[in-house]
Amino acid sequence: MKKTVLLLCAVVLTAMHSTLAQTCVRDSSVLLYDSVFISPAPYTPTNPVYGLATACIGQPYNQSVTIDVPTDFLYQGSIPITIINASIATTGAISGLPTGVTYLCDPPNCVFNASTLGCILLYGTPSDPAQAPDTFDLVISANIFGIIFGSQQNIPIAFPGPISPGNYYLILNTAAGCASSAYDLNSRITSLKNVPNPFSDATAITVVSEVSGEFNFEVFDVLGRSLHAQAVNLVEGENQFTFEAGNLPNGSYYYVLSNAEGRASRTMVIAR
Repeated sequence: MKKTVLLLCAVVLTAMHSTLAQTCVRDSSVLLYDSVFISPAPYTPTNPVYGLATACIGQPYNQSVTIDVPTDFLYQGSIPITIINASIATTGAISGLPTGVTYLCDPPNCVFNASTLGCILLYGTPSDPAQAPDTFDLVISANIFGIIFGSQQNIPIAFPGPISPGNYYLILNTAAGCASSAYDLNSRITSLKNVPNPFSDATAITVVSEVSGEFNFEVFDVLGRSLHAQAVNLVEGENQFTFEAGNLPNGSYYYVLSNAEGRASRTMVIAR
């Protein structure tokens, strides 16, 4: 009996440790903007940016989503609501997630009081290769509990939706098509950036390298399709060359600098 109790305790503690190891990070900058309810912001024609990090088959995924809960707002544009809290179900409230990815909340009960920042963490390891590459359109089903014309009521809402229009796109790529968003230490590239970013026609790629030689520079769309490739010769220290967008449409892209030792990547945004 004691062994059974100890085993159960060990299982519970392991599960708690696994859950607590996931950290949801709030974006406090949303407090600066009265019209922002969710961060990263949804994809819209005027904001053609894929705010959610790209997920990769077989690689751990981690993305924090911040919910800014106001004290009041106009429902359907004309009905005043004094908000008490906003909430989502602890399971099943986010539709469209790829297999292997789930979510948790901070606070854990997924109830976010008015005038606070709630946090939802998307996490897990995408596990179905048949789902990639593809674009997943996520929808968060929520509930607002508040006072309408003197009485307490529950109002179902969805994000993105009328309150925060647009689409929440999560890009799932194949393992072969994914490039790490962090620097590969073996590549000996200590800095990689492009300025300006976002840009309209051309951007300057600046590279600080600890090694000289020929590198390959490639640009990919969010589905991992190669759109541009060129050879660049780097010297030790700072290097710079120009990338021209040409006829590429507005949106998010990532570029990869690689050699036989490894690769490094960063994201660029075209916005005209």
